[in-house]
Amino acid sequence: MTKAYIVSGCCFGDEGKGTLSDYLAHKYNLKENIRYNGGSHASHTVIVDGILHKFSQLGSIFLNDDTKTYLSANTIVNPFNLVTEAQNLAIKTGLKVEDILSRVYIDKNASVVTPYHSLINKVRELSDESKRTGSVGTGVSEVNKVKKITGIDIKMKDFLNGEARYKLLELFMYTRKFVLQNKDKIAEDKYYKYLDVQELEKLIAIRNKYYIINCYQNIMHSNLLNIVSSIKEFHQGKDMLFEGSQAVLIDHEYGFKPNTTSLDTTNHYGVKLAHDLNANIIRYGAISSLASRHGMGPLPTYDDYLEERIFDCNQTPSYFQGVPTYGWFDALLIRYSLKVSENDCLFMSALDRLSKLDYLKICNEYLYKGPIDEEFKELFNYEEDKGHVIIHDINKPSANLKKYIVNCVPIYLTLPSFKEDISDIKDFKSLPLECQHYVALIEKLINKKITLVGIGPERNQKLERKPLI
Repeated sequence: MTKAYIVSGCCFGDEGKGTLSDYLAHKYNLKENIRYNGGSHASHTVIVDGILHKFSQLGSIFLNDDTKTYLSANTIVNPFNLVTEAQNLAIKTGLKVEDILSRVYIDKNASVVTPYHSLINKVRELSDESKRTGSVGTGVSEVNKVKKITGIDIKMKDFLNGEARYKLLELFMYTRKFVLQNKDKIAEDKYYKYLDVQELEKLIAIRNKYYIINCYQNIMHSNLLNIVSSIKEFHQGKDMLFEGSQAVLIDHEYGFKPNTTSLDTTNHYGVKLAHDLNANIIRYGAISSLASRHGMGPLPTYDDYLEERIFDCNQTPSYFQGVPTYGWFDALLIRYSLKVSENDCLFMSALDRLSKLDYLKICNEYLYKGPIDEEFKELFNYEEDKGHVIIHDINKPSANLKKYIVNCVPIYLTLPSFKEDISDIKDFKSLPLECQHYVALIEKLINKKITLVGIGPERNQKLERKPLI
């Protein structure tokens, strides 16, 4: 029976899913990479032999020889960006663009994100500050919103059966109407600073209504893209790496609304695909040694102390996505995440970020300072002690989770830190005892095995703490 290693993020993103995927593929000689959710806005950083690449739609195991990628029906595909990514990787590796794209297979039922979706996304975020969600502006999350409002959903197969032309014209008309109705609501300074005004006018001009259609016709006629009917046309009976995008706490159903994506960010679809292929499933969740969030929305354990000391060169601020923020490890949120998207074991990234901090903290409970209503009683496992309300766990998802979480104050366990640079250590037992105890305590609090830890972005900076499954 083939094995399916299913990687997913357990936090708010940026947990090292790409580097975990690359490590597992290298260790187990995995050649098949299935991107089972997400879209072209992904940015999974992998470093191999001095080559750094931020994988968007190509699978993050692509720097291993002879690997191939499948973009599932649950992904949002940007054909133009896929070609651009292949061109960028070709420059770094010396491979030919055509050879790279020949190793990519796109499900015919995958939805397509267009420049129209991106424009709608940006205008929506800029025109009403009170309703901003923190979308990154690529339009990926807009695909489902537009589908819900208009019914327009462009699939890869539509470029084969001729339906794409009519859907793109319909989308053009909706985009034009939406932009004209909302662009005057955008403050003048933001309008010219955060929008490409020339591109906007080009996209909504009546004379250019066939412009995007012609662009797609050109790329489809290039024969660079492989469109397949199902994963069974891709799968060759080998062990597989299923790579997830984003993370559970920004999932459209389980996250803290409204600061969520419109996509499924759990590992559920990956598990379904693996079941369909009768594979033996190993679910690998990715967590980080600290809590982080790139964008808007609550981060309960945010701390100025960490904000001043943590820097990630791979996370750049932007108006649409916001700025990276950092907090202490939140065991309560991870327990909730593991409840709604189960994993067999975990990878903890970025332990090296803890070096030289004055102390370490782990949040295991919240002090709640808001009103207690009937929904609160259903959503949380809590107790009242001497006039204080202590939340132990989140019982289930709700569209109103954020309303309660913003009234919570973390209750911390404080641990001693370590001062050594650990980025060159070669085995887990050689790490400072304080570091080992930190990982062991988190494992106990979240009741899930942490089998692998990361002390840097490269393969040789992954330390096996326990035997990998």
